Amino acid sequence: MSAVVRLIVLTLVLATVAAEAEGQERRNRGPRRPRRDAASQPATASAAASSEESASTSGASSSAEAEVKKDKYLAVINGVVHTMTGPVLSGATVLSRNGRIIDIGADVALPPETQIIDAAGKRVYPGLVVASPSGSIFGGDPPEDTTDVFGLNMTIALAGGITTALSGNAAVKLTFGTTEEMVLSREVYLPLNYSTRQPQPRAELRVDLEKVRGYLREVRRHEIVVQTDKEAKPPDASWLKGKYEKYQKLLKRELIAVGSASTTHELLDWCELAREFNFRLVLRGAYEGWTVAPELSRAGVGVVISPRTTVAVDERLNRPNGATIENAKILHDHGVTVAVVPESVVVTTWGVGGRDLLNLNLEAGFAVRGGLSNDDAVRTLTIDAARVMGLDDRIGSLEVGKDADFIVCDGDVLHYMTQVHYAVVNGRVAYEKAKESLYAHIRPAGKRELAPTDDYWPKRHAWPADWKPRVRPATASAPTTQSAPGSQADSQPADGETVAPAGRDDEAPAAAREPT
Repeated sequence: MSAVVRLIVLTLVLATVAAEAEGQERRNRGPRRPRRDAASQPATASAAASSEESASTSGASSSAEAEVKKDKYLAVINGVVHTMTGPVLSGATVLSRNGRIIDIGADVALPPETQIIDAAGKRVYPGLVVASPSGSIFGGDPPEDTTDVFGLNMTIALAGGITTALSGNAAVKLTFGTTEEMVLSREVYLPLNYSTRQPQPRAELRVDLEKVRGYLREVRRHEIVVQTDKEAKPPDASWLKGKYEKYQKLLKRELIAVGSASTTHELLDWCELAREFNFRLVLRGAYEGWTVAPELSRAGVGVVISPRTTVAVDERLNRPNGATIENAKILHDHGVTVAVVPESVVVTTWGVGGRDLLNLNLEAGFAVRGGLSNDDAVRTLTIDAARVMGLDDRIGSLEVGKDADFIVCDGDVLHYMTQVHYAVVNGRVAYEKAKESLYAHIRPAGKRELAPTDDYWPKRHAWPADWKPRVRPATASAPTTQSAPGSQADSQPADGETVAPAGRDDEAPAAAREPT
């Protein structure tokens, strides 16, 4: 190999070694960080524009994030506020923030961005609560995935003042147009079967409750023993699954049991069970509750009743029985928590004598007819209904810290002509009468006086002042066919003839019968 070749090879080797050394030094220094001095700023106009665009985009993103987190305020001012748990406040303000009530009173400072509802001349109540399942407002389970939040039934229920109702065993709010914070509670009750018509489930229930109660006793005994014997083994809990887990929560008073009972002996059976195992209980029906009101009170049982339930007295029984319109009053006077629902717990557009959810307030009005005070009747639809469901810490009254669910009415909520003008759910207007095509035309000013009308059908109380008889014109040819007086053929006019409208009051006054 010549000296020239050796020199070239040596040069290449030295260059390779130097490059590897430089690369290792760069790796040891780590990634290069941009400088923050002037030399690191964009050198061209396009680079500067790109930097400004990036900065503006970042600023807009931060602004949008701040807008999402911005507090939302809503206030109802100048109304007569029925708090249900406190005094009635005249000309007061109810202020909510992000769906919760934060202040109630006469002198409430409102943030500049507050949405305001002027309730001057109107009354403000908590939203009405339905303490029995309704299958016509919401969908199936889960309700937030199966409910038409723009449905007609939800609109009608809101127009009736309802803001919370049961869907199956879940307490669901009527959040029209959105599913946000729709479900208040997934499991309100623990249904139990203790009917005398089904003796086997009745006996199994007692056995299961006794088994769980024995386990809880062993747990308490272990808590005492373990203080002196650290190696004491806790009781076996591997079987506490399914229904036993729920029974454990029931006996710990973490759940509320619900059952159906109407007659005296059924109600007494439930009272005995609730006192023996010391759990919270709600009974539906209870039309004979008035006969055992003291026993229901001592057992701490709540009831869901319909004051208009009609059951005749059975004369064969040597005891008080049957239904009475005074049921709600007697139960309330004995300290029983009462929630009122109609006999038909659905929303309909036809109604059966006002016995559906659209007339929930009328059902409570019948309790007033039975002797219950007006204020206590309103409580059966609000705070007492919430207490029966175990949700009175969130809904049922207007108090600081509770959910901002309330309605604005143009009169007493129990009056049959009262209209709901606003329904607010979670601090958001879910219904506004003036914007709802179904109800906007009904007494828009809130006045109860009926507007004059020229429609005299179907019930005419008097003839109009300008009424004149329509005389049958004479004709040359009269019908030759004879018919019995009063028959259909005799009452039909001939072609071209006109007659006065038929009815019991068809005969005009004497002055109106004068020939023209």
